[in-house]
Amino acid sequence: MHNRSRWLTATAMTAALLTATALPALAEPPQRTVALSVKSFSDIAVDPTLGHVFVSSKLDNAVAVTDLSGNAVAKLSNLPGATGLALSPDGRTVFVALSQFGAIAAVDTLTLTERTRYPVGEVCPSDLAVTGTRLYFSYGCTTWGGGIGRVGLDGTGARTGLATGHYSPHQLATSPARPGLLATGQPGLSPSELRVLREEGDGLVLQGVRDAGSNLADVEFSKDGTQVHVAGGAPYQIQSYTSDTLAVRGSYNTGPYPVAVSVSQDTGALAAGVNSDTSVRVYPEGSLDESRSYEAPYLHQASLAWGPGGRWLYAVGNRFGQPAELHVLSS
Repeated sequence: MHNRSRWLTATAMTAALLTATALPALAEPPQRTVALSVKSFSDIAVDPTLGHVFVSSKLDNAVAVTDLSGNAVAKLSNLPGATGLALSPDGRTVFVALSQFGAIAAVDTLTLTERTRYPVGEVCPSDLAVTGTRLYFSYGCTTWGGGIGRVGLDGTGARTGLATGHYSPHQLATSPARPGLLATGQPGLSPSELRVLREEGDGLVLQGVRDAGSNLADVEFSKDGTQVHVAGGAPYQIQSYTSDTLAVRGSYNTGPYPVAVSVSQDTGALAAGVNSDTSVRVYPEGSLDESRSYEAPYLHQASLAWGPGGRWLYAVGNRFGQPAELHVLSS
């Protein structure tokens, strides 16, 4: 699930904190794979300020936490149906959608303890994305019962029905460069649908909609927010559209079955996860030509996230019957 808000924009304090964070050493190999303390995967988020990688698991009702090198730090339990993850703009909170509890948990990123829960109704919240002072969530407990809701970052003003009639919970994406804009993609259908919504008054209005191929898996904004990138089963490319009108902008020729896409908010580089040859491919900002690739078996949908400075990339895969694996990749 992508979040869609997988990255926290750096602040002046971030630089000082990163100095004390255990960043992967330059002498380490370009790729490291570690087993996580959860068996399945739902979403991934990276906190660059305190140096943590969060991986949620709906089946485990938990979130695994590692440092930026992939070393286990904690396992956050008692999170019923933990799915979508998102970081608050001030870096103090990681939000966890509780799809089996009708709420969103607010977890303190310093103490790694749950601070409180925001009730949002018995709607099975799924993916999360932050823009401004609002936390948006997709939801859906039944087929064609999906929609989009929101709640304030302080837990106030929860409401649903900002969008309705979705086949299943949408993938969500926001961009710090385009506050008030929300990209949403419908997974599980062929053809799939991509929409861009914008905040207007107390609601959301449709800015653009288009067919986005089949079996959409992930949605992500470019660094400057001018493009929306989509990964899906077909076509065999990461498709890029303008965020204003959803006109075709270009494509990254990944090969069959792209399942994940993530953009570094530091370097603008794009990473694509491909399921057919279990690889992760990296494209420098402004280039449609691949600069590097890695073997990362059995990748999950929407399972990529960049680390601070665009130096490291994180991917999650799952061998059959084995715990989820975190791949730590040097970019």
